[in-house]
Amino acid sequence: MNSVNNSPTRIAPSRVLIKISGAGFGGTDPLEPDAINYILKQIEGIRSQDKEVALVVGGGNIIRGGEQELLDRTAGDLAGMVATIINGIALKDQLQTLNIPVLLQSALPIDRVSDPIDPSRAVSHLRDGGIVIFTGGTGNPYFTNDSAAALRAGEINADLILKGTNVSGVYTDDPSEEGAEFLRSITYEKLAEHELGIIDLAAANICRETEIPMVIYDFFRDGSTAEVLKGKEIGTYVYPDE
Repeated sequence: MNSVNNSPTRIAPSRVLIKISGAGFGGTDPLEPDAINYILKQIEGIRSQDKEVALVVGGGNIIRGGEQELLDRTAGDLAGMVATIINGIALKDQLQTLNIPVLLQSALPIDRVSDPIDPSRAVSHLRDGGIVIFTGGTGNPYFTNDSAAALRAGEINADLILKGTNVSGVYTDDPSEEGAEFLRSITYEKLAEHELGIIDLAAANICRETEIPMVIYDFFRDGSTAEVLKGKEIGTYVYPDE
C-alpha cells in the first residue's frame, strides 16, 4: 500500500462530481433542515471557487434497500433508488431558493419531477454555471450509489470524484481498531486487492477505466469539501493504476 510519504500530486479539478450519502440529509428525521443547510453551505463554498459541480445523492436516510428485511433485493434496491429521487427533489428545492439553477436528472423515469439522464444536457448545464443532481442510482438493482457516481462522472468527463463519508478517509482496518493505519493515497487496484471496502469493486473498476481519481474524506467536517478542492491533502486520494 501507499505510505503517507509518497502521495501523488493531486489534480486541480474544474469539473467535480460529489457523492453525498443519504446520511447527509437526515438523522432522526429523514430530512432535517440543519443537515440540508449544511450541504448547501458546502456547495456554496465550492461554487465560490468557480468549479462546475455535479452531485450524486444517496437515499439511506429514507431506506437502505439492501439492508431491510421486508422486500427482496430487487424491490429493496428499487425503493432505495426512489429514495434518492426524494433527496434530489429536496436539494433542488433548497438550491433554487438561493437562485442557483439546478437540473435534476433521474435514472428512473419520473416525468413529473425529474428529467431522464442526459449527459450532454448535463454538461451544457454545468458550463452555464448550474448544478446537476443525478438521482435514481444506475437505474438497476444490485449496483450501489458509488457505482452510480463513477458512471456519471465518466459520462460528464469529470476531473475528480469526491466521496463524502463520516470518516477521515481510507484506513488499513476499521478506524476504531488499534493499529489501523490512515492511507493518504492508494491506487484503485490496491484498494480492491486489499478488500478495504470503502467503495465497491464495480465503482473501482469504472474509475480505473475512466482514469478519474477520487478523494474519500470526512464530509461532515465543516469546510472540508472546499479545502479538498483547494488542493489541501484532506482525506485519501485514490488514483488510477501507476
